[in-house]
Amino acid sequence: MMRDTFTRSLILGAIVVAAVVALLPTVVREGFPKSWPTRPIALGLDISGGVHLVYSVKTKEAVKSRLQSMLSSIRSKLRERKIAVAQASVGSDNSIQLTLLSDAFLDQAKSVVAEVAPELSFTSQGVSDARPTLQFSITAALAQRIEHEAIEQAVETLRNRVDQFGVAEPLIQRSGENRIILQMPGVSDVNAVKKVVGSVAKLEFRLVPRPGSDSSVGTVILRDKSGQSVLVEDQAQLTGDAISDARVDFDQNGQMEVALSLSSVGAQDFARITSENVGRQLAIVLDGIVYSSPVIRSAITGGRASITGGFSTEEAKQLKVVLKAGALPAPLQVLEERTVGPTLGMESVKKGVMAMAVGFAVIAIFMVVYYLKSGLVAVGTLILNSILMLACLALFGATLTLPGLAGLALTIGMAVDSNVIIFERIRDELRNGSSRDLAVHTGFDKAFGAIFDSNITTLLAGGILYFFGTGAIKGFAVTLSVGIATTLFCAVFVARLCFDYFELRGKDRLSI
Repeated sequence: MMRDTFTRSLILGAIVVAAVVALLPTVVREGFPKSWPTRPIALGLDISGGVHLVYSVKTKEAVKSRLQSMLSSIRSKLRERKIAVAQASVGSDNSIQLTLLSDAFLDQAKSVVAEVAPELSFTSQGVSDARPTLQFSITAALAQRIEHEAIEQAVETLRNRVDQFGVAEPLIQRSGENRIILQMPGVSDVNAVKKVVGSVAKLEFRLVPRPGSDSSVGTVILRDKSGQSVLVEDQAQLTGDAISDARVDFDQNGQMEVALSLSSVGAQDFARITSENVGRQLAIVLDGIVYSSPVIRSAITGGRASITGGFSTEEAKQLKVVLKAGALPAPLQVLEERTVGPTLGMESVKKGVMAMAVGFAVIAIFMVVYYLKSGLVAVGTLILNSILMLACLALFGATLTLPGLAGLALTIGMAVDSNVIIFERIRDELRNGSSRDLAVHTGFDKAFGAIFDSNITTLLAGGILYFFGTGAIKGFAVTLSVGIATTLFCAVFVARLCFDYFELRGKDRLSI
């Protein structure tokens, strides 16, 4: 018995030490190395305040963007093969239509499309303005896959942008088919968040056509920052995918700019583009706005470029963040936005903590008065239970919210129920004439089944809440489930060890 008690004491000691280690960053908050196994328990938006946004991903635009990219590659290859195209466009029905100058190019054009974009299938051939046309489309399954990938990529891009925004413990998660929930604790400027997080940041380098250039070269009219029209080629020479880094800098005139570093492949492409187009203007386009159109004086081989445009310091920093994080695959639409002030959250926390403290005090007094020295065991296990619950939250990297606090309070109230069941079983055995040790042994054995069954059913309910709930409901489910596990451990293992280790005797019998 003594050997078994010693072994169980070592196990309990190791668990308590681990709990203290896990909670130290939460208690001290500063001075802990990054290699420490846990971080401080994060406070949710409803406690610390912050910004709450719900975005809808315009997935149809992602499909259109993919088709535009395919069309750009197709036009480039057609131009390389000297196949004259009068017009090329993306239709609203997920199709690409090519209008050729002559019937002689039909078979060659089909071959180019099959080579460059095998995902496209030929659907029809017709005539438009006395010119032959070809139509290609993608399958509904491929369009659906592109939409699904767009949502996943949007979540990852938002996560990268928020990380660079410098927010601790943000919440970014999918909700429903095409919605994303973003919560940023400790942030109060919702407009700044939307500028950084929600902009598409689609960067393109497009050539400005020469006066009197070949009419077969497609062009589009864009606007610059002042609202003036700028004619550029419809095919992007280079996109934001080629960027490896971005930083805020100053140009030779002391004006704010965003300096770009290109990847190795991007640097090679940029060198080729600039060497082949010396003397021409290269427009730098971001989200459809022309920021600048510098003249290419010579080949640029250093793998660097810059964006100028009369930026303020804040605008330049925001542009740097979105360019480093990459472009969104599709535009985002804000469906819901709200700012939560920290004052209201902390007031709720104070009231919640006060409620937990008062409830714990009432329970402790009742247990000691009604169960005497054995009641002290119950109080000790409740305190340890609270410590272990918080330690588990720290180990899991959980975020503490107001519903989570409610889960903690509920768990403490439920935890004492297990002690009551055990103590009443022990009392029954003592009334039947059992000895002290036999009564404790039998009482714990008989109570275990009822305690286990009741907690397992609650755990199942917590699991359902977690898997089918969102946000605050999940927070409540996590703390409730963790509390059930620690309650079982404290009631069955720790309390039993206390009875084996301490006599807890009153007047010639167990003080219960």
